[in-house]
Amino acid sequence: MKKIFAIILTLIGILAFGQENKMTEIDNQSKSIDSDTELIESNFDLNNESKLKVWHKEKQIFKIVQERNVDYGEIKSEIYLIGNKPIKITESESTYFFLTDSIAKIKGYSVDIEENFRAISYITNWNKKQRELIISGEPTEKKNISYELNKYAEIIRKTEKLTNE
Repeated sequence: MKKIFAIILTLIGILAFGQENKMTEIDNQSKSIDSDTELIESNFDLNNESKLKVWHKEKQIFKIVQERNVDYGEIKSEIYLIGNKPIKITESESTYFFLTDSIAKIKGYSVDIEENFRAISYITNWNKKQRELIISGEPTEKKNISYELNKYAEIIRKTEKLTNE
């Protein structure tokens, strides 16, 4: 009985450690994409409330950032890709707030923005829709937040279409 218990604990430890290693590897890959100076940045205005930034090279997309303005702030989606498959997706919501201190007023600022929600998806298998999801904070309006993988597939398709035109 003790041997079975030890084997089960060992397997749980290996699975947990393997998952943490995968997340660290994904973080390192996304940092590598951010620091790649050879990537070309393209900007697209989708409509009055939405902008798309794409980092790509030779018809391969490495990073997509979609920023959407909402009446209380902005929602930002960052998608990191390897081989045109997502490896990490970050969805964040930031709200506007009015500055009251005198230094901000001297500089001419009256409104600033503060992040209040973040969902990070570490994609372990895109085809099988497997991910590790980490959420911090609460969204202001849940109707504006969706971190479903289908939403990001649509953003990727739209980006591929825009960059191939």
